[in-house]
Amino acid sequence: MIVKFDLFSTQLERNIKIHMYLPDDYISSQETYPVLYMFDGHNLFFDEDATFGRSWRMLNPLYELEKKIIVVGLECNHNGNERVSEYAPYPFYDPEFDETIEAKGKQTMDFIVGTLKPYIDLHFPTIPNRMNTWIAGSSCGGLMAIYALCMYSQYFSRVVALSPYVLPIHTSLFYTAKKSHIKMPSGLYVSWGAHEGSTGHEFISETKVLTELANILLKKGVHIQFDVQPYGEHCEASWEEITPQFLRYLIK
Repeated sequence: MIVKFDLFSTQLERNIKIHMYLPDDYISSQETYPVLYMFDGHNLFFDEDATFGRSWRMLNPLYELEKKIIVVGLECNHNGNERVSEYAPYPFYDPEFDETIEAKGKQTMDFIVGTLKPYIDLHFPTIPNRMNTWIAGSSCGGLMAIYALCMYSQYFSRVVALSPYVLPIHTSLFYTAKKSHIKMPSGLYVSWGAHEGSTGHEFISETKVLTELANILLKKGVHIQFDVQPYGEHCEASWEEITPQFLRYLIK
């Protein structure tokens, strides 16, 4: 079942809509469940909620999963360029908007671990320890998931980053990865597609950055699983195709 509700974030000073998947029998089963936190929650389940009219259609893969889990998706800020700002751990110049993006990624993560997770653990049958708490996202949300691995690993043991938006801030991300203390065991599933961007140069650059990042994280003991998609694009339809794979990665 899908539950939607608003939760106020003191960190971002606004209400955030939560799109939450729960096993249909969660009330009667008396079970407790791992929790996957996800960015862009409005894009996860239903096409009518999705920004571009196409969601990840996650319900069927969740129904078919061998182990039941809870998914908690937070809707992004749709005002102007605020989504990028709230999903940016570091400021950067965006040539498309000809402006420097303000970094509110830390506030977003502080909301997740300081407000959202305690609320979910209090009101729903979760397994709250880090081994059963995961985080995932795509594009800017994928960047945020990697940032969470580096800076909030005391809360999350496994991270999924699909088509992460790393190129504009890779220098800052490398620095964070090198300096951070990442709690073990930790794992990262990272996927990107050869057909992202208008030319093959973006794929080559993204591959170089993600390979270098993986080498930094491997030296710290992080388990890395690459999933390069030869025909993958930067869109919900492509991320839907690999949803079964990353869900199995999380529960294995």
